[in-house]
Amino acid sequence: MTRSMSCLSALTFSCTLTVGATAGLVSTQTIGSGAKSASLQFDFENGNTHVVNVRWDGTLTGFGALELMSTQATGGRLDYQSFSFGKFVTGLGVGGDYQYGEGELWPVENYWHYWTAEGDAAFEAPMFGASGRAMQDGSRDAWVFGSSAAPAVIPAPGVLALAACVGMCRRRRA
Repeated sequence: MTRSMSCLSALTFSCTLTVGATAGLVSTQTIGSGAKSASLQFDFENGNTHVVNVRWDGTLTGFGALELMSTQATGGRLDYQSFSFGKFVTGLGVGGDYQYGEGELWPVENYWHYWTAEGDAAFEAPMFGASGRAMQDGSRDAWVFGSSAAPAVIPAPGVLALAACVGMCRRRRA
């Protein structure tokens, strides 16, 4: 088998893996304006992930970032219930995806799970809600519906495999 044939085979296999995997990163948008920047990641039950980069000046809470997303992002939507202890996010939408849940259906994972991280640190489930989160420049918040699993890793593994194969094929030609 020639080198170009093996590269073609590797690329075809990688494309098959990429298409066969969950949808992964569907969209990335930037909203707001200002010197500070943070990202909001939304993982929907269908496997779609959307990232909204938020820019601002001054102070911003995690819930304030969701409010910006709901008014400025394409397909942005935010539904919540207010309680004496704070706000409970029940529905989120970005792009063409939307999910709603209050944790009342079995299995009791049908609600939005909240995760936070600073910079490149791993996501953690916080002991506070989005209203109590003071966003910093470089903060990352994630919302995962229907699962207590950590947020999806961006970029999707299939994309990394494809990039690795392209890199290998380029090296072989040299």
